[in-house]
Amino acid sequence: MNVVGIDPGTTGAIAFITERGTSVHDLPIREIRGNGFAVRRIDGRALALLIRSECPAGEPFAAFCESVHARAGERNSMMTQGSLMRSFGAIEAVCDCLGAPPELVTPQAWQAFYGLVGKKNEIRGKGALPAATRRALELYPSVAGDLVRVKDHNRAESLLIAHFGSRKVLGQ
Repeated sequence: MNVVGIDPGTTGAIAFITERGTSVHDLPIREIRGNGFAVRRIDGRALALLIRSECPAGEPFAAFCESVHARAGERNSMMTQGSLMRSFGAIEAVCDCLGAPPELVTPQAWQAFYGLVGKKNEIRGKGALPAATRRALELYPSVAGDLVRVKDHNRAESLLIAHFGSRKVLGQ
């Protein structure tokens, strides 16, 4: 069974754990110009093609996506929350169309599974890789080249979500 893990958002990522190997990718996005702003959104067609390239038709896959919710806060503008929910909807629709509605996983559930405290509570030195990235590298050293930058944390998180999901699918 192929497993897909998704960290949603326009800076999000998608990971694949398949019989052929493991890979991580940034979510494909498209820029839409208008009203003086460059707005980014998930490119649904490109996402479907990416999933099909890693999980060919006829091969079942299970999708696991981090659960997101709109919530007000100091660092959560209405525009940011709207973008996140739009991204989530696009991901959900693509997975539905490909026959694998995503199972939602809360950040608290998958982070607790790995003993992670969450980004907001993590203490690390400047330039040090986040704990999620370090854990993903321990589990999947074959993708080390895709997780070298601090900003690759979304890729690492999508891989950890996929690994979390794979344990559920395999009954471990």
